[in-house]
Amino acid sequence: MKAVLYDFDGLLIDSETAGLLSWQRLYREYGHELDLDHWLAEIAAGRGPCMPTARLDSLVAHPIDWAATESRRLAWRDELLVARPGVFDHLAQAAELGLAKAIVSNAPDWWLTEQLDRTGIGADGFDVVITKSPGLAKKPAPDAYLRALAALGVAATDAVAFEDSPIGIAAAQAAGIACVAVPNLVTAHFDLGAADLVLPTLTARPLAELWSDRLVHADTERP
Repeated sequence: MKAVLYDFDGLLIDSETAGLLSWQRLYREYGHELDLDHWLAEIAAGRGPCMPTARLDSLVAHPIDWAATESRRLAWRDELLVARPGVFDHLAQAAELGLAKAIVSNAPDWWLTEQLDRTGIGADGFDVVITKSPGLAKKPAPDAYLRALAALGVAATDAVAFEDSPIGIAAAQAAGIACVAVPNLVTAHFDLGAADLVLPTLTARPLAELWSDRLVHADTERP
């Protein structure tokens, strides 16, 4: 193993859980429940942050001041938006093993820059950061992973990807990279069986052990 490639949202930071809980709180403030099935469908499709404003507008009798409302919701979200359990230990393991580290994300550069800083993960520990850019096909296409491998100078067979969702798993595997799924409270609703291994947390198995076991399906640990 020469490199570890990480998804960002939902894997390194708990943005998907924070987003869901902040919207649920907002809907309840107006006396309604968020349509969880709709939310999950948007996340599963990889269409980016779900913004169910129109649905809430249709449920509330009076016009909503969205400038003030969204500012309040974002404050709630940011309180919950933290690094996921095991992230810092996992990055330390990778460094101790002398592995190259990359982030491979569908999100824009400004979002990663902002959240890496505010969560304390930092960008300095990563050799390559691939973000949304013109002409680069989004996951589940393998393009972002292939770009990361090329930038690192590492073969797909010498890397491991960590993802939390079906589209991320599909992207990594289409690039020929073994993939470990680590679902969060949102993506735990999805079928992640296509992954080579499913773990409840990033540090449920040591990195060196994962590679020595070659990510065998029979050893899969479900959350």
